[in-house]
Amino acid sequence: MCNTPTYCDLGKAAKDVFNKGYGFGMVKIDLKTKSCSGVEFSTSGHAYTDTGKASGNLETKYKVCNYGLTFTQKWNTDNTLGTEISWENKKEEWEIEGLL
Repeated sequence: MCNTPTYCDLGKAAKDVFNKGYGFGMVKIDLKTKSCSGVEFSTSGHAYTDTGKASGNLETKYKVCNYGLTFTQKWNTDNTLGTEISWENKKEEWEIEGLL
């Protein structure tokens, strides 16, 4: 036996589009890609249709696997450029020959 929805539930899915995080009057984009050489690019931005204001950012990540280094550059529409360098310390055994 199927229960019919109550009157307050009718159209709930359509109302949720406008009441829960829907950016009315705003256009938003998020893109991610990876090049053949392993460089990762991610960009995001948004623009308000009523005011015409727009902002966005670009993030580029280079990895040097042999040395455990990662270079991350972030650039935004305020013309701010930030660079982060991280190093992953891999435990490696080194063989040192001593003079006896």
